[in-house]
Amino acid sequence: MRIESVEIGASGVAKIAAGGSSFLARVEELETLGLGPLVEGSELDDEAQALLALASETYETEYRALALLARAEQSAFMLRSKLEARGFGARSIRAALSRLESQGLLDDRRFAKAYASSRIARRAEGPVSLRSALQARGIDGALAKEVVGSLFSGEERAELLARAFQRELRRSGGDPDAARARLRRLGYSAGEVAGCG
Repeated sequence: MRIESVEIGASGVAKIAAGGSSFLARVEELETLGLGPLVEGSELDDEAQALLALASETYETEYRALALLARAEQSAFMLRSKLEARGFGARSIRAALSRLESQGLLDDRRFAKAYASSRIARRAEGPVSLRSALQARGIDGALAKEVVGSLFSGEERAELLARAFQRELRRSGGDPDAARARLRRLGYSAGEVAGCG
């Protein structure tokens, strides 16, 4: 395959025309893959063609990942799953997510805090069910425990329990025993729940 043209933009993205196709790739990624400066008129062997295709797919993967992150905070696991479902390869996903993490655009800790805070605000949620929900979204168990622990500490825990009890009391038609039972299933301790009402 012969390189027909190479244009490098101010953002460090190269537009490469080769073999009748067009490729977009970060210059940094091309260099990482060993495709040093690409020169118009040079020939690419099969290995270099495969690397150029990978660099281009990595750029496209990162672009799609950024679009998903613009809509909502994501965990690395969730974002990886969405990119896999869209047909991107494991190697390009790994490179794209690594770059996004290094730039601070993808952060499991930030996602876990935002997700947990949002769930607590919307519904009666206990620490056990919240940790489980975070882990189902790919958050490491230790990080899930740390984030939930920071949200359910001291006075904040008592306030969250009181709000959760009031919500469950309304949902149960005013039955305090049913509300307490629901709170136990959400992960509040028997001792905490006994003091409600």
